Amino acid sequence: MTELRLSDLTDLHGFRPQLIALDIDDTLIEHDGPVHESVVDAIARVRDMGIMVVASTGRSRSTTTPVCRAAGMTDWAVCSNGALLVRLQPEEIVESIAFDPSDLLTRVREIVPNASFGVESVTGLFRTNRAFTHAALTEEVREVPFKMLMEEPAIRLVIRSDDHLDEGLGFLAEQLGLHSVVFGTGDVAWMDIGPKGVSKATMLARLCERLDIDPARTMAIGDSMNDREMLRWAGVGVLMGHASPSMRPYADVVTTPTPGLGVAAALNAIGG
Repeated sequence: MTELRLSDLTDLHGFRPQLIALDIDDTLIEHDGPVHESVVDAIARVRDMGIMVVASTGRSRSTTTPVCRAAGMTDWAVCSNGALLVRLQPEEIVESIAFDPSDLLTRVREIVPNASFGVESVTGLFRTNRAFTHAALTEEVREVPFKMLMEEPAIRLVIRSDDHLDEGLGFLAEQLGLHSVVFGTGDVAWMDIGPKGVSKATMLARLCERLDIDPARTMAIGDSMNDREMLRWAGVGVLMGHASPSMRPYADVVTTPTPGLGVAAALNAIGG
């Protein structure tokens, strides 16, 4: 991370990034909510300053690109927690990082046999052995027999379990040390497993190399555990005000808590 030391948003007045990466859920928007007009205006303002604004999200391509269009982001999107790089105009997958999910599927099913499993292909299609809904994750889901989940390379393996609401699926993480893991609980215990060593930060670094952008002149805004590497990697990491206190060490500065409004506040602070 840059040597710049920040105490609050006013310190951003002297910082002029070349690229800003925005998490989507609970950062740019509330889950399944609209893009606030104030953040659309703020994105337009920094783009007029010559700053590129890109999405960096755990969502798949199918649910990322509509939000980007609504927010006025027209260049790039990092999807699926860094496993997919998408160019937005014209829309095309430029880079994907896949792995063979068959061994993991076999191992995890032995441990949590009643769970629902899904794999995301390099094109963003989800195949699941048992239907589940997650509107923010993807719009393209196909239910298939379990054995068919092993037939193609995957950029993500998704696990959902109703049996582990109390303890969650975190206990699996130590047993899956070769892969990038994000997990939590909500209506269901869940775990997302990606390729080894892949995160939002790694794909953003590849994008910066592609565009000849100095990583020290980047900003990232996020709120949750899959944003940790991105916030630490960026020249300036901005944490949403509602984020868990455990996230604070990964960021330089904290913005206001409301999704969208907190992003707008940070973007409008740039350049004073």
